[in-house]
Amino acid sequence: MSLPSSILRHIAGRRRAIRGLSGWLVLTGLLGACSPEFNWRETPSIEQGFSVLLPGRPASMSREIDLDGLKLEMTMTGARVDRALFTVGAVRLEAEAPDRAATLARALAAMRVAMLRNVGAEPQPGLPVRVGLSDLSGSPRGAVDAVAVEARGQMAGEPVVMHAIFAAHGLQIWQAVAIVAPAQAQQARTMLDSFRLLVP
Repeated sequence: MSLPSSILRHIAGRRRAIRGLSGWLVLTGLLGACSPEFNWRETPSIEQGFSVLLPGRPASMSREIDLDGLKLEMTMTGARVDRALFTVGAVRLEAEAPDRAATLARALAAMRVAMLRNVGAEPQPGLPVRVGLSDLSGSPRGAVDAVAVEARGQMAGEPVVMHAIFAAHGLQIWQAVAIVAPAQAQQARTMLDSFRLLVP
């Protein structure tokens, strides 16, 4: 998927991770639940290194989370439509992180466990997928290995399905997550199919 020219403009343990999502729910609630219509728009973030389609005006927040003992700052960008929630979270490791591959794997696994717990689902390994890389002009630059998860659970007493992708590239880690009603699988797929990582 080609990125629009606007991309060249600058766009401004585990319990902590769970509280992070709770904080996001509060933030999006305060901004208003939006119209129940899905108004898809390309949302690139040069700073956080991704582009994705979101179904409404995006909001962002940052906070420290704990990923299996790794204390990192996560920036979440997303939109809410009625009860459906669509977010991308991004964290960056320190440049001097020892054994970077093992640290990335540890953080990704902790992210996955925390998100599954958010909807009351059991841990699962997920399925291997590929996430595309694009440069800032929108030209494809290959793809990276990632993990996709689909899990049924509950949020605020309502049945939901969480569709998510967990990916890493360089020093950065991302989670693209759609938490939707069981009948909204296509909306979740629209978001996740559009998810791309941006590289210089």
